[in-house]
Amino acid sequence: MTKHIQLIARQLMYLQRLREYLSYSSERIQNIVPIANWQSLGLQQHEILAAFRIRFSEFQEHLGKIMRAIAIEENIDVERFGSVLAFMEKLNIIESSDRWKLIRELRNDINHEYEEDSSRLTEFFAEIVKATPELFDIHNRLLTFCIDAYGITI
Repeated sequence: MTKHIQLIARQLMYLQRLREYLSYSSERIQNIVPIANWQSLGLQQHEILAAFRIRFSEFQEHLGKIMRAIAIEENIDVERFGSVLAFMEKLNIIESSDRWKLIRELRNDINHEYEEDSSRLTEFFAEIVKATPELFDIHNRLLTFCIDAYGITI
């Protein structure tokens, strides 16, 4: 196994841990969303929302890093991430580049736009809750590809 494939294997192991954290937060957030009244949320609910947001972001970010690492291993030009996404779409790891970009936009919005509008925040959280199973599916497909193509075991 080459050093680069060993790196991919380590990234996949780390991603598995991130998935467990996100899965846990995803279960906890089900008791909160949809949020009818943001002012009625206590500190514990805000902490659950914050943990979910951060874990969603980390998981999505690391999925992208593994996709890039696979593209490098497969000699795909990775200078533009669009090339990586096109390759992932070709491998059926992602359903579409556009959907990945939309999820990435959601991730950026929820992390960088400090919304005061409670209806907009509710929308953001509803969308990332909806996108979480999609990220888990992408993770499953990445694992399957790496097991089949590189003999990686986790």
